Amino acid sequence: MSSELEALRLHRNGLLKESDWTVMPDSPLSDSKKDEWKIYRQALRDITKTAKPKSSYLPAILDTSSVTFPTKPS
Repeated sequence: MSSELEALRLHRNGLLKESDWTVMPDSPLSDSKKDEWKIYRQALRDITKTAKPKSSYLPAILDTSSVTFPTKPS
């Protein structure tokens, strides 16, 4: 696995972790908002299938401008 892809996965995993609360059964969000977050989270999981990440340094620090991340629901 490339270090760039590993850096992308680390960044993506952080975004997923930040949004874990949105899909929990006791989340205060409406069902439609939960659905928006589920779609966002799936897009994050799928990002490694198509992204061509670049790194800024070695060891790889993800150049986030090299990847188009999905937009977080508001």
